[in-house]
Amino acid sequence: MNNYIAFEISEFQKKLNGYNMLFNYRMTNLCVKVEPTALMPVTVILANAEYNLEEVADIIKVDDFSIDVYPKNQNNLQQVIDGIFDVHPEFKMELKTDKAETEGGEDKHHAFYTMPEVNKDRRDLLNDLTKTFHKECQVNLDATYAELQVRLVEPYTKMSPAEIDEARQGFENVFNKAKEMCDKLLQLKQNEIEEGYQRYLTEDNDQYDESDADNGMEISHDAEIEALFS
Repeated sequence: MNNYIAFEISEFQKKLNGYNMLFNYRMTNLCVKVEPTALMPVTVILANAEYNLEEVADIIKVDDFSIDVYPKNQNNLQQVIDGIFDVHPEFKMELKTDKAETEGGEDKHHAFYTMPEVNKDRRDLLNDLTKTFHKECQVNLDATYAELQVRLVEPYTKMSPAEIDEARQGFENVFNKAKEMCDKLLQLKQNEIEEGYQRYLTEDNDQYDESDADNGMEISHDAEIEALFS
């Protein structure tokens, strides 16, 4: 393959991968499950200096929907909480205390975070944002491909028909794979959002079941009755 074309294909691929990486990063900050990258923007101010969260706290994933955040210095717990709140005010936070394991030892205080529940309103909002980010990614991919094709008109005049066909096929393959990845990322996030919504419905129904059981009430599953409240 022509060295110039090989270089252009490599650069083209880097640009398209960059758009997909940005798309994915934006979606990880639409938190349904715990996403380590969602904490990357968090900074903590200590003594007029700014630190990344991982520099001043230990982050422990409890499960897919919750994390423990331990300040490396117990005196900095509030600043750590403030830093996370500035970036993710939607996280549900509880203060926790781990009792000292030995007599005379110090209790450890930390923040326990739960990802926000995906009720119907939040599901709709997340899906709308995800589609918006997906559209922006698609526009960037298409625009970059169109710009490339215009820019290559002159170089193609210096190449043989076989080289031109090979070059065009190479660019098209890169473009199609990037488009497929963009669509795949969208589908994965939509699946995650729906999973979170179904989890919310299950937990909500469990709460109703417990409440109704306590009150001695029986839940009706009649379709016509349920339709009145849908």
